[in-house]
Amino acid sequence: MEKYLKPVLIAVAIVALLSLFYAIFKDKKTRDLDEIIDSGRLRVLTDNSTLGFKIENDSVYGFQYELVKAFAVKLGVELEISENDDVEASINEMLKGNYDIVSALVPVTNEYNDKLLFTNPLQVDRQMLVQRKVDSALIISKQYELADDTIYLPKKSPYKMLIANLSGQIADTIYVSELKNTIAEVAVKMVADGIITYTICPERCAKKMLKLYPNLDISLPIGFQQSSAWAVPINSTNLQKKLNEFLFEFVGSAEYWEIYRKYF
Repeated sequence: MEKYLKPVLIAVAIVALLSLFYAIFKDKKTRDLDEIIDSGRLRVLTDNSTLGFKIENDSVYGFQYELVKAFAVKLGVELEISENDDVEASINEMLKGNYDIVSALVPVTNEYNDKLLFTNPLQVDRQMLVQRKVDSALIISKQYELADDTIYLPKKSPYKMLIANLSGQIADTIYVSELKNTIAEVAVKMVADGIITYTICPERCAKKMLKLYPNLDISLPIGFQQSSAWAVPINSTNLQKKLNEFLFEFVGSAEYWEIYRKYF
C-alpha cells in the first residue's frame, strides 16, 4: 500500500504547486465598477509631473491626482496611485489587470479602439513647438521650416505620431530624438537651458512653463486641436459611465476651478 501511496502524494503535491504558481503569476483580470467598490480600493496609474502626480518634501500633489482623488472619495474607496511616464507601458499595465484607470492626459486616438474606453475629454488642446528666443531671425515660424530638423520628445511619447504626420504634410523629414527618463516639463526646461533645440507640449502646459522660462517661444502650433482623456479597459463599461457622470458634475464646479488654478 505504501508503495502506491507515495507516488499519489507526490502527484498531489505537484498539482498543488502548479496551481499555486498559476495563481501567483497569471495576469489579473481587469475590473469593473462593482469589483472596485467591493475591494474598497481604486488602483490608478498616472505620470510623474505637476499635471499628474508628484511627491516633494512629504507633500503629495498633481492635477490628475486631485481629480481622481475626488472621484475615489465619491465612490467611498481608498485611492492607490502609482506613476509611470510611459503612456504605452501604463496602458499595458492596466490591460494586464494591475490598474483600473490610466489617469493622465491620454490622446484620444483610434489606436486602442479594441482595447480601451476613453472618458469624456478632460482637455481639448493643441501641441505647440517649444523653442528659445535666442535670435528672432532664427525662430521657426512656419511648420515647413522644421524640415531636416530634430524635435526631442520623452521616450515613447504619444505625440511621436503627430510629428510623423507633420512630416507627411510638409513632404519632408522631421527627425525625432527620444529622451529617456524624461517628462514633457523636463524637456521644456532642457530647451530653456539650451540643452536641446525643440520639443512640443500641450498649449496650456506650454503657457504655464512660459511663466517659469520667459526665454521660450511657444507661438507655433503643431497640428490641430486634440482631445485628451482618461482611459479604462474596454470591458469596464460601468466604470467609464461612472467616471463620465463624475466629470460632468465636477468639471466646472468651484472645487474644480480651485484645483485648475493651482496647476494652469
